[in-house]
Amino acid sequence: MPHTEDVATTDLGLLEAALFLSPRPLSERQIAKLLGGVSAAYVDRLLDTLAEDLSGTSRGIELRRDQGRAFLRVKAPYIDAVAHLAPHQDIPAPVLRSLAMIAYNHPMTQADLVKARGNKAYGHVQELLERRLVRAEEHGRTLLLHVTDEFLRHFGLKNVEEFRFHVGEVGQAGETRQEEDDRATASDAAERDPEAPEPAESPEENDPSTSRSSDEHEDEPATRPSRPETRDA
Repeated sequence: MPHTEDVATTDLGLLEAALFLSPRPLSERQIAKLLGGVSAAYVDRLLDTLAEDLSGTSRGIELRRDQGRAFLRVKAPYIDAVAHLAPHQDIPAPVLRSLAMIAYNHPMTQADLVKARGNKAYGHVQELLERRLVRAEEHGRTLLLHVTDEFLRHFGLKNVEEFRFHVGEVGQAGETRQEEDDRATASDAAERDPEAPEPAESPEENDPSTSRSSDEHEDEPATRPSRPETRDA
């Protein structure tokens, strides 16, 4: 059990302030440097002391450590009551849906996102980049989109796989199943009406018609990135 007298009170306060303000978990090396080059053992004692201080039932936040990095987060019983105060709560519903699709298919090209979400997805990507919830790298003639540590931190996740696990199998697989259903429906109609046209190919990225793929329902409310949008049958 850690003892408060083993650590300097000012160091303990500085550690708590740093973890509170940092947008991402801090490594023990970063903490040691912040405290003036102290030893790793001293950092461990600080972290253990702070974790014990915050473990009381009267405290609303807790210290967590994962893969050598430490961070503060709201305790589970209080999340629902204060979640609306967290950053990024003002993300518009259409942008949130695009973020969900990127996370489900991580990494995902901007071209595929536009095909699924319509031309407005270009603006969604720009906003998500500005919020640092996604990052982009060149990928041929398009961009390859990744969710960031800020995204994981905001939603309380360790990795993208945990996000997929909680929501279920969606994303690109869901798009494929929807397209198969569309083709099956068109095939049935063709059998009933031989004059019916063949089902159309998927729209290209720059085809303006793609803007109707999901934005017909953009006004629907959304409180979290629950499911990516799919094309209507």
